[in-house]
Amino acid sequence: MLKKFIRVVYLGIFFILTVISSYAMSIGPIYFNQRIDGAGGYQEYEIDNPSFGVKRYKIQVSPETSDKALKQEMKKWVEVYPKVLTIPPKGTGKIKLLIKASPKAKQGEYKFILEPIPITVPVLENKKSDSKLASVSLSASIQFSLGLNAYVGNLGDINRDLKIEKVETKDGLKIKTVNNLKREVALDILVINRKTRWRDLIKIKSGESFEKIYKEATKLEIKEAPTQLELKTIN
Repeated sequence: MLKKFIRVVYLGIFFILTVISSYAMSIGPIYFNQRIDGAGGYQEYEIDNPSFGVKRYKIQVSPETSDKALKQEMKKWVEVYPKVLTIPPKGTGKIKLLIKASPKAKQGEYKFILEPIPITVPVLENKKSDSKLASVSLSASIQFSLGLNAYVGNLGDINRDLKIEKVETKDGLKIKTVNNLKREVALDILVINRKTRWRDLIKIKSGESFEKIYKEATKLEIKEAPTQLELKTIN
């Protein structure tokens, strides 16, 4: 009875790990946040496939606006490669995205959705090395999307309109950030303490503020994520 129970538990754990392996994935970076007038803005995205099966996606980038005429116009600004991305088992796929606004585009912030749409991949399975017993199974992926921000025109000076202050605390380094730019900003924060270093990526919308305590941190190096522009170092 005990052996049967252990076997059931083992099979259950194996099933859970198999499901996680089949569907877990990651995509990065999570921002765009670039000026798209003039030469346009360019960003590469990577999708990991930690599973043992092939993953395939149709890559779609859609403008996010309720203005139908503007939506049709913004579609013309987008170039994405490849249109269909195939990622081998335990591999990584790369998406190249260029967004270039029309010279007539109005100054302001524009939003897009990057959406890799899963395509079912047929997999040929050969049982007992007998081609007559071969069968086809289907390998699918979980659908997800990524919200991206882009902008046209000069929407403020990041060195002047992004306020980053150190707030005294006993627990570590605390920062308070206020975004007075007329666009969203993405910050890449390198956190350093006595034993390790790690990165924190945050996005702050126009007119909003952000506060966070980095416990036991001894130093913070803060940059703008898309450009890696040095903004502030806090000790």
